[in-house]
Amino acid sequence: MRSSSRKISTLHISATAIIALMASLGVAPAVQASQPTISASVLASKNGAEDAPPSKYIKKVTETRTTVALNLRKSASTSSESLGVMPNGATVKLTGKTSGSWKQLVWSNKTGWAAGEYLTTKTFTKDESVRFLKGYATIYATPDLKSRVGDVNFRTQVSLLEVKGSSSHIKTAYFHGWVASSSLSTQRAGKQYRYVQKSGAIYSHYDPKISKTVGRIHEGEKYEHRRWMSSSRRDEILVNGKWVWTSATNRTKVAVKSRYAQSTGNVYSSANRKTAKVSGTIRRGTAVAWGAWDSKNKRDEVKLNGRWVWTDVTNRSKPKTEIRYAQKNGTLYDRADRKTAKKVGTIEAGAKVEWATWNSKNRRDEVKVNGRWVWTDVTNRKKPAGYIPPVVNISDYARFTTKNLTLRKDPANSAKSSGSVSKGMKVTVTHKAEGGWVKVKTNSVSGFIKESDNLRLHGPYSVAVYGTLRSGQSAYNVMAGFQQKVMDQRISKTSLYQLWNRNWTFLTNGSKSVVAEQFQYSDSKGPSMLKKLDKYESQLKYQGKPMYTRQKVRMTDGSQSWTYKTTPFSEKVVKNSGRYISSGDFLKRS
Repeated sequence: MRSSSRKISTLHISATAIIALMASLGVAPAVQASQPTISASVLASKNGAEDAPPSKYIKKVTETRTTVALNLRKSASTSSESLGVMPNGATVKLTGKTSGSWKQLVWSNKTGWAAGEYLTTKTFTKDESVRFLKGYATIYATPDLKSRVGDVNFRTQVSLLEVKGSSSHIKTAYFHGWVASSSLSTQRAGKQYRYVQKSGAIYSHYDPKISKTVGRIHEGEKYEHRRWMSSSRRDEILVNGKWVWTSATNRTKVAVKSRYAQSTGNVYSSANRKTAKVSGTIRRGTAVAWGAWDSKNKRDEVKLNGRWVWTDVTNRSKPKTEIRYAQKNGTLYDRADRKTAKKVGTIEAGAKVEWATWNSKNRRDEVKVNGRWVWTDVTNRKKPAGYIPPVVNISDYARFTTKNLTLRKDPANSAKSSGSVSKGMKVTVTHKAEGGWVKVKTNSVSGFIKESDNLRLHGPYSVAVYGTLRSGQSAYNVMAGFQQKVMDQRISKTSLYQLWNRNWTFLTNGSKSVVAEQFQYSDSKGPSMLKKLDKYESQLKYQGKPMYTRQKVRMTDGSQSWTYKTTPFSEKVVKNSGRYISSGDFLKRS
């Protein structure tokens, strides 16, 4: 009797100690639903974990296994017939019969003999008791699931002691008892998650009458979930390593919303304008995750540098990037304050920089230079006299001029001329600059023009040729009168075929490209040239149908041109009967 009383007392002290420890950490006891309260009645009925009977699924097992791939012989001799080869590590059952060093055994429903030196027998404990909870469950004192002992959480690992009917006797870290067998699995279920539908409080307990607010969660956040309490309509979720309760979560995934700082301003510890303390600053244009809007104090709750704070300078709209220009050479500082600021660099006259805010007291702008935010007193909205915008290198692409153009040496209307280019000429765009300026080159001339209205994708009198119309070929003379010829071009997403005659090649749809030359004609000669080519290319027919028609094609440099290409009908003919030219080059045909 004394021993039993001492055991109960010890367990009661342990439970009390756990509660005290949790309180010292600032966590209400009920928040940790995975650590159920152990009542005196439970202890008295000997349902503590240490009082659990041994599991029927943890046994001492003696097993014999092969140590090499080994023949199972019909009799105890190496010359005896083999009944099969047992793989290395195969489990066998010894019959007890021996013959010298040979042992009789059963393997794969076959009885035979094997050399004992290649068998090893070991005795070990085999644990087949491991089970996992498929959901939150109540543990009872009896198999008929009466007299509640405690509760066990979703995904908890337990030890199976025995099974009676549809009930299973299990042991947890705290007590033992009975649960429905259907609530157990041999595999741990995957974690379940819930999403915060609207920013709100988290609580220490599912019961609103006794729970305390222990924190806050924010719209769009995702948390591990383990149970739902229908009586209080609260989910139990894992927040910062602690299981807490909330009514703000659901299965539906919620996209995180963003806000943008409209100007540089303070962030605060709370929404309350009377008690909130400044906890930092947010820079104009900064994008932050949004949690909530306090209409009373007109402040947003936002996540800045991993911390939730409040501010009154954010909005849904992304502010337009504002630019400042250095009016002269000047100094950069680490802060606006003229008394404490330290020099951190210099800025050259004409430099274009992103702007964040203006400090009126110290008359300094906060600007971004070389990826770093600094302060200076030499910037302004106005472009300085003679300002030349920086030029950016880009991936080359081709276009056609829409009019006669004067090229400039720099991206500015006041810049000197570097040459001219005629209407309808093909140019390659190589660089860009602010204000819509692009740098183009054609033949030996290059310079800057405004792209808008001056360049177009398709050349109205540009013709790409790939066969006998190419330079030096039999029909080249047909192309006379051009104002520009561009060599070594390629027509994208096409294939080249040869049919009937060595010089008869056909352009079809394909996955590669075909070598071509582009001829540009002036407005005066272009219309008549297209009519001439239409007549020339329509001569070749099959079954009364033309093999070519004039079609727009895309070049690999991004421009568009006219060319003569197969029709859907002639493409089938060519692909069925013609020879594919893998190089895509008419000059390399055989």
